[in-house]
Amino acid sequence: MSRFQLNRNNFEQLFKENYNSLYYYAYSIVNDNELAKDLVNDSYEEIWNRRNKLDISYSLLSFLYRVVKNKCINHLRKQDVEQKYLDRAKQFLEESDEYKDYDLIMADIMKAIEQLPEQGRKVFTKCFIENLSYKEAAKDLNLSVNTIKTHVKNSLKRLRNDLDKDSLLLFFYLRKV
Repeated sequence: MSRFQLNRNNFEQLFKENYNSLYYYAYSIVNDNELAKDLVNDSYEEIWNRRNKLDISYSLLSFLYRVVKNKCINHLRKQDVEQKYLDRAKQFLEESDEYKDYDLIMADIMKAIEQLPEQGRKVFTKCFIENLSYKEAAKDLNLSVNTIKTHVKNSLKRLRNDLDKDSLLLFFYLRKV
């Protein structure tokens, strides 16, 4: 297998020559203009960040299309899971008289968030209250995206333990409404 070296010049050329076709390809999958642009940009960023580890013995362009396709599919899967949780929370709210006092529930949720460790609380607030992406939160807090993901995972785990499942679903549902 031959190892392809991706340098700044051929990367820029790859970007200029293929961005539009990759954008239309992503758009055909996700049907969202801005999202398609973001996913293509994320794909290029991933390839650039992994350029020294890439072992491409076939077309770099076909590899790039595969990366874009995988990013689109992963996004749609994530969106599908989120929608299932939102639907479940909505159904629960419609069927339940127990949660008519949303203010008390939200106060309990905010109290649980305040009890998170300081860095976890900052990350959770950026990602779930201010609705920043992991990348944006990482930039704001001067942390890596992986560190953000770890704090989110740990914070959600702790909140799942501190709150009942339906309260947490309510919080995420109300964020989306």
